[in-house]
Amino acid sequence: MKKWLITLFVAIILLFSGCTLLINSLLPNEYEVLESNWNIYLPKADEIKNLLTTEANFLGDGEWFALFDYSKPIDFSNTGFIKVTSNEISVANNRIAQFKKRTIDIRQNAKEIVDIFNQYDVEAEVGDYYYYGEHNNGNDFIILLYKVELHQLYKYEWHQ
Repeated sequence: MKKWLITLFVAIILLFSGCTLLINSLLPNEYEVLESNWNIYLPKADEIKNLLTTEANFLGDGEWFALFDYSKPIDFSNTGFIKVTSNEISVANNRIAQFKKRTIDIRQNAKEIVDIFNQYDVEAEVGDYYYYGEHNNGNDFIILLYKVELHQLYKYEWHQ
């Protein structure tokens, strides 16, 4: 009887572990989403922090805010990223501010969302790299901001 219970317990653990691995392997990762939705190819980060995920329904609507940490600098000179100059800085910062405002408004000033944006209050600076892309007449958009000095990339993604 004892042997049977141990065998059953081990089988349940193995089955659960296998299902978890299968589900994780089928879900797209950050890089696959960027490639398939936005045709953006990024090098692998040392760490990705999903700071905010507010997926609203089965259609995939929602807002995403993530931080990609890199140990080495990334060269964006031959990509769709724009090197931020004094001319582009206000456009980049205004788009980020609009993302934050719209997210806070649609989530009715949820404290945890306001806190995240206060904790990660990032602005473009001259010399950083910036990318903006949109689909569906601007209903879906992405903002990427690479902070050169910090080796950090911030992703702001909106789907409605």
